[in-house]
Amino acid sequence: MLSNIFKKSTPPAPTTPAPKQPAAPTPEQIEAQVADKAVWEGKLEAARGDDNALMVIAKESPLIDIKHAAVEALVSEEALKRAEKEFRDHDRRVHRTAKQRYEKLVARRLAAVSAAKLTETAAVLLHGATIPANRLVELDRAWSALDQTLLEEKQIADYQAHWTKLSALTRERGEQQLKVRRWLADAEPATVSLNALAAQVAEGSAERSAFSDASAAVAAILAATPDGESSTHSEQINAQVLALNSALKLLSAIDARLKLLEELHLPTVPTPPHPPTPPADSPIASAEADLAVAVAVVVEPAAADTPPAAPPVLQEITLPRPPSPTARWRAQPVVEDPAIAAKLEGRFTAWQTAKADARQAKTAEIRQHAKDETRAAKDARSEAHATLVTALVEKAETALAEGHIADATKLLTAIDETGANAKGVSVDKSLQTRIEILQSEVARLKGWQHWGGGRVRDDLVVEAEALATASAAEKLAVKQHADAIDKLRERWKELDKLGGATSRPLWQRFDTALKTAFIPVGVHLAKLKAVRQENLAARNKLLEALDAVVLAETPADGTAPPPLDWRTLTRALETFQVEWRKLGPIEHTVPHKAQAALMARSKAAVGRLEAPLDAARRIAQGEREKLIARANALLADTKGRDVVVKVRDLQTQWQAHAKSLPLARQVENAMWIQFKTATDGVFKERDAASAARDGEFKTNLNARQALIDRLSTLHADSPPTDIKRTLFEVDADWRKCGEVARADAAKIDAQYRASREAAQQHLAGSAKRGWQLVCDAFEAKIALCGEAETAASSAVVTPRWEGLPSLPAAWDKALNARLRQADTPAEIDADEALETQNALLLQLESALEIQSPAAFQASRRDLKLRAMKAAMEGRQAPATTNGDIEAWLAEAVLEAPVDASARARLATILAAIRQKPLR
Repeated sequence: MLSNIFKKSTPPAPTTPAPKQPAAPTPEQIEAQVADKAVWEGKLEAARGDDNALMVIAKESPLIDIKHAAVEALVSEEALKRAEKEFRDHDRRVHRTAKQRYEKLVARRLAAVSAAKLTETAAVLLHGATIPANRLVELDRAWSALDQTLLEEKQIADYQAHWTKLSALTRERGEQQLKVRRWLADAEPATVSLNALAAQVAEGSAERSAFSDASAAVAAILAATPDGESSTHSEQINAQVLALNSALKLLSAIDARLKLLEELHLPTVPTPPHPPTPPADSPIASAEADLAVAVAVVVEPAAADTPPAAPPVLQEITLPRPPSPTARWRAQPVVEDPAIAAKLEGRFTAWQTAKADARQAKTAEIRQHAKDETRAAKDARSEAHATLVTALVEKAETALAEGHIADATKLLTAIDETGANAKGVSVDKSLQTRIEILQSEVARLKGWQHWGGGRVRDDLVVEAEALATASAAEKLAVKQHADAIDKLRERWKELDKLGGATSRPLWQRFDTALKTAFIPVGVHLAKLKAVRQENLAARNKLLEALDAVVLAETPADGTAPPPLDWRTLTRALETFQVEWRKLGPIEHTVPHKAQAALMARSKAAVGRLEAPLDAARRIAQGEREKLIARANALLADTKGRDVVVKVRDLQTQWQAHAKSLPLARQVENAMWIQFKTATDGVFKERDAASAARDGEFKTNLNARQALIDRLSTLHADSPPTDIKRTLFEVDADWRKCGEVARADAAKIDAQYRASREAAQQHLAGSAKRGWQLVCDAFEAKIALCGEAETAASSAVVTPRWEGLPSLPAAWDKALNARLRQADTPAEIDADEALETQNALLLQLESALEIQSPAAFQASRRDLKLRAMKAAMEGRQAPATTNGDIEAWLAEAVLEAPVDASARARLATILAAIRQKPLR
């Protein structure tokens, strides 16, 4: 339909008579044609490489072969485009060649541009973090759509190299993703299985030997951890690796504690039996030693001047004390799982209970063995005492028979001392009768000595009465007074042994005086006894208060017992211990008979509360150690997310633990110092990082402010090249600058945008002024060309011409050619020149959207319809570029306007171009 429209709009061609058949050329004409062809071929060879010269030859040569060869020799697209336009309406062969070569060059250029863009896209995808599949498909389709015969081998090779790398990288990343998914599918069940195995082994339902296989399997999974994982799975892989390592750490801690429990359950080396020889401190050995000493004293008395033998010097050896099981248990790695830790603590507590029961059984066995040994020693001592006394009696009888009264007296004294030392041991009646006979005989023989003892007893009575008188004094040294009374009674007993003279009244005087002197001593002892009884009552009261503390008991309905109030329990123990220490040492403040029972009761009462408290403190200490470990982990990563919030949370948890269950003071202080050091370190690191960040922000802010100041130095008179270079450099440096503080970011960005917009406005104004100068020079050169054409010589305007600035290449070339033609004007067809100028001016008016004169409205519509047809048929782009306008204007000014209408239209076009810069 469009073809019909165009056919109808085309005016009918004028009828022309049929051309006449040309006459056959003469030899002279043929020779002239050959010579003419040779001349044109010489010109053609000389013009090769110069498209303008070739175009001139193609236009001016009358030979079609020369025209065709000149067009074939053209190289640039612009020259071929001009040739295609030039020969569009005549010389179809030349036009076809020019059009084909022009379209081929354009297609080759567009294909090269498309290939370069596709290669660049492939390079961008190759260096991207991810490669979208749809982009790969689009890239492959776009490349397949190109005609590769128009491309160079290097372009094809570059694209194929990038495509090969993209394919390999896509395949590699796909395999990596598959490997990651498979590894995650293996790692997650392994973590669950490992934690379940840890719980089973901790409660005793599985053997510890199962840890080795499970640890080996997890180690194999960790060894196969994929490297270079994608960002979509990196967090899952890191979390899974952390879970596996935590599970392995849990297994290691459980294994260490179970190994210690197995070691503690091993049987100990049995105690060797007692040797047959009794120890040096046994009763049997003591009795034998007493007998030997007594015999040695009586038979062979030691010389007074013989020094005692020095005891042997023994070198003290201090052996290192092995750590206790409790200390070893606490030194084991911490079990992170509270439930498993509670199970292990329960097993260790059960071992401690069993150990305590075994120790008690061993103690009872030892006590029974000691009783048996004591009984046997007592029998042996009785026998040894009887043997000793019999030997002494026989020696005393021998000494008395020989008249040695002094020796007999010593032997009788030794017999008395032996009886006094041998507590709980008695002699038979026959031996006692022999001893009494010896004593009476010795007393009879010593009767003559009794009168001397009377004087001594009188002195003792006087001293006793003096003590009785001194006892009434206000300030009395009770201990010295009691010692003096004891010494007087001992001296009286010694006189009784010596057999000094005495009488009952004298003894009564002595005894009454000493009893009177002992009254203040008795009062003092009564007070001391009362104080000790009060101390005992106070201690019993403290123990009753401690026994009144109720521990959690399981209710009868089987529900869970209420939680213990550890603070109340701790406070009760601390109060008891403080008050107990205030009452002083037991051995000096409590009656001797009540000391053993009191110690046993206090130990039981304290142990009843300390046992659950110690177990709870062990668990609480483990929890505090976890808090310290978490604080140390935060100290190692102070740049992590929400570090301060996590530290505050840890401090809150610590305060809650400290309030719920305080540890022993030394342990509490030591752990608190560790925790506080870690948390304070986090805040110090954060403060240091914040200060460094503020310094960096300030440096970046100063750098950005310097760039803004640099933009501010630009002004309207700055050269455009300087403005462009400054904008390019400032933009590059701005992107390189680091971040600034959030409070300053908006302000500094606004200043930068304002300064940049001002610089761009300066650049736009400068470009506009430059374009106005170009338009002024263009119009001035057109006027000079007209003046040169009028004067028929270019020399008139050459000085002014050279003083004008340069123009765009196409305009400068056209005007220079027009100026040269002013000296040698060529004869032109005015109608043809007018038609050409009108066509060019019409194209310029259409492209610049300028109203055409009424006489050219039909041609304007025809031009528009041809453009629409060409666009619909896809033969050329519908849009007109500035380059086309530039070329059309260069052709329009190549010749002087033929008439006033053309000059007016050209002036209007120049005014429009002045308002619409082409550059």
